[in-house]
Amino acid sequence: MQKIYVRPMSLSYGLNAYNLIKSKKALPICGNKKLAFSNIEIINRGKKNKFKNINITEIKNLPTHIKKTVLRKISDISKKRKKILGLHLNKFVIFGVLNVTPDSFSDGGKFNKLNSAIKHARQMINEGANVIDVGGESTRPGAKLISIEQEKKRVLQVISKIQKYKVSIDTRKSNVMIESVKKGAKIINDVSAFDFDQNTLDVVAKLKKPVILNHSQGTPDIMQKNPKYQNVLFDIYDYFESKIQQLTKKKYLKQNIILDPGIGFGKNLDHNLNLISNVGIFHSLGCPIMLGPSRKSFIGKIMKEKDSKYRLGGTLSAIITGYNQGVQCFRVHDIKETHEALKVQEALNSI
Repeated sequence: MQKIYVRPMSLSYGLNAYNLIKSKKALPICGNKKLAFSNIEIINRGKKNKFKNINITEIKNLPTHIKKTVLRKISDISKKRKKILGLHLNKFVIFGVLNVTPDSFSDGGKFNKLNSAIKHARQMINEGANVIDVGGESTRPGAKLISIEQEKKRVLQVISKIQKYKVSIDTRKSNVMIESVKKGAKIINDVSAFDFDQNTLDVVAKLKKPVILNHSQGTPDIMQKNPKYQNVLFDIYDYFESKIQQLTKKKYLKQNIILDPGIGFGKNLDHNLNLISNVGIFHSLGCPIMLGPSRKSFIGKIMKEKDSKYRLGGTLSAIITGYNQGVQCFRVHDIKETHEALKVQEALNSI
């Protein structure tokens, strides 16, 4: 059975994008009239994938059975994303990483004391973060599972102390989600996209908080042991499509779902580069997109540098590549530099 995917192509920015949309020679990405696409890539997935790049004016000439699907996906690419927690998704949104753990891959042990966590959260907000993403369990490659009680002990007091900010809870466990929301968390970020805990789908549907579906292949302890895909883009696209359907069947609002392809979570170097370079394909699922390339090992592999603290340049390159494809949300450690890079790129793209 063949399946059709659609990716926006031939992107334009600023006044050029606005004029092309006005003259009906292009369409906006996610309702942003300063970011447009005039071509689409149609991928027909089967035993042998077929690729076709056409101008949007040529869609009317497609066979009826293909045209219907293409038009539906183009509608999802083009329509404006609704605000989440008052955050306008035609602007970039920065999630600041707050790991209250002793063993996270980049900053483990730096902010696992209450005072240092509160101070760092305040600093990230001052530097430009919109949301503070609190995590109490390391999900770095090779990390071991910790107990629910241990995770709650790490995150709940911190969340209660910084709840005046927009806070997301980074957890795979339904009980931690429930207790974190009670303490003030407003977004749920699950690196397993609700695969780890069988209760999370029902819990999330009941809590009705915005969610981030992060794709990962396998659990952290084994996820980097030779990860394989038939096609990393299409496999993750299908995975997200299934997850969205599961949530909407439980009366959960699709507009509150953010999709994160999970850079570094069960992916090798080629997988990560392919995802970042072609992340715009996920717009046709009709949800905001998040990228979290911050200090990830794929940057170290390219630069031949093992220490994560030397990966800022590579992080910013990946972020700008995503931003220029219409990615709205970025989960990062280095707030000041990310905010500056995105502000400058925003200005460049507005001309």
